[in-house]
Amino acid sequence: MAKKNHLETLIYSLTPTELKRFSLYTKSYAASNKSYFQLFKEIRNKTHKRPSKYSNKYAQNRKYLYRMILESLIFKNKEKSPEAEVLFLIKSARFLINKQLPDQAYNVINKALQIVRKYEMIGFHLELIGLEKEVRMYTNPKNYRDDQAIVDEEKELIVWQKHLLTIKLIYNHILTYKKKYGYIDKQLGKKLCKEVQEMGMPETEDQCLTYKEKYYYYYSNVLLNWIVHKHKKAYEYSKKFLSMNIEPLTKVEYLNGLLEHTSNAVCLGRSDEVLDILSIVKKSFDRGEFGLYDNIALKIFYYRSNYELLSYVFVGNREKVEEKLLEIEKEKKKWGDKIPAEMQLILAAALKLGYIALGNLKKAGQQISLLVNNYKTGLRLDAYEDGLMSNFLYIFIKDDLDYLENFASKAYQHFMKHESKDNLDVDFKIKISKLFIDYAKYKINKKQLLEKFKYLLEDKMSHFDNNFSESDYPYLIWVNSLIEKKDFLEMAAEMAPVRINL
Repeated sequence: MAKKNHLETLIYSLTPTELKRFSLYTKSYAASNKSYFQLFKEIRNKTHKRPSKYSNKYAQNRKYLYRMILESLIFKNKEKSPEAEVLFLIKSARFLINKQLPDQAYNVINKALQIVRKYEMIGFHLELIGLEKEVRMYTNPKNYRDDQAIVDEEKELIVWQKHLLTIKLIYNHILTYKKKYGYIDKQLGKKLCKEVQEMGMPETEDQCLTYKEKYYYYYSNVLLNWIVHKHKKAYEYSKKFLSMNIEPLTKVEYLNGLLEHTSNAVCLGRSDEVLDILSIVKKSFDRGEFGLYDNIALKIFYYRSNYELLSYVFVGNREKVEEKLLEIEKEKKKWGDKIPAEMQLILAAALKLGYIALGNLKKAGQQISLLVNNYKTGLRLDAYEDGLMSNFLYIFIKDDLDYLENFASKAYQHFMKHESKDNLDVDFKIKISKLFIDYAKYKINKKQLLEKFKYLLEDKMSHFDNNFSESDYPYLIWVNSLIEKKDFLEMAAEMAPVRINL
């Protein structure tokens, strides 16, 4: 513990309220344990120096102080969450049983049972039934349910638990596919559907026994449809989540559901809805509803950076695009190395689009280079390929035909490695690569290249819901702006009424 500085980290993390709680909790120890409090004070003030010789007594002092801090925060915790209340009632029931006050313990158990039934806390529920059985060994209070009712409820809970564990297993299996492949072709999609059916995927939501199971059923279907570009169906399933009873869900489950719905809304071009939900997420996070963990804060930063910027670009809002870019760059500096490499790439893709929209090709080029040069990391193939696509147009604008031919040839070879009969995306990118090779070899002129690029984009998007693809639409804006010789965001604003928020 000491080597990892757990004690120092814990002390530095304490809020003013927690420091006061620690002080009150340890007041009675002050006279007999001055060494512990001196150690706490020194660490808190950052004046502590470790002894050159690490003695057992010093190690014990650190361990004791660490435990004392946790005790002050946990035993006197006033958190008003359902979980905290149930834990308190379970501890109280055990205390009363040990004090040989079974009738009082029974009353406490029944209070706790009301809470676990409401919030579907199956684990706690089963634990409370165990306590209830224990109490019944010593007393048989009147006006309470009989032994058979207890057994029936326990049987039901075991079935619920099995259902929930099964659907969570299915959800994680689909999620693994998404992380590994991103989008998949029809053949692989059929294979995945067959696998989840064999694992026990419910046929309809009516077969779900609890709200929590229903949540993971909806989420699994969202992913199953998203992964094969069926974004309208994915949107419909995530919309159902928003209208269900969310009380049994954890805060993180609720947050994940909201963020997943923004993904589905983005894929259909519903920019207004995306901005509304992300605004709710930010306000909830600022109120502390999702906790203060870095991974949660980073996840929200990641979604807001990508989807808010994308939404502002789609509607051609220059002021908001400028504000969002400044915010992303500022947040990137704040988080520094805490941002995972995978997230860095996605942020680069977002920044690249924002700078293209503003006409800042120098900064856009820096982000494109970051995407293209990170292929060997093996992270986010979709981000790398987005970099390739953007670089085509970037080099085209720079009018460096020798470099364009060389680059397009390498990109063509990359896409050919992933060629598949049913993969619409790869087929499109192979054609685009060939198009730029032909242009670099003077087989077609600028006008022909741009018109053919536009045709291929429109043709690809015609296969998707709403005739829209969030990954391809920015290129359509860009190509149209070049054809009509208009500013990127001016072009986006013109296109928005017939393409966005439908």
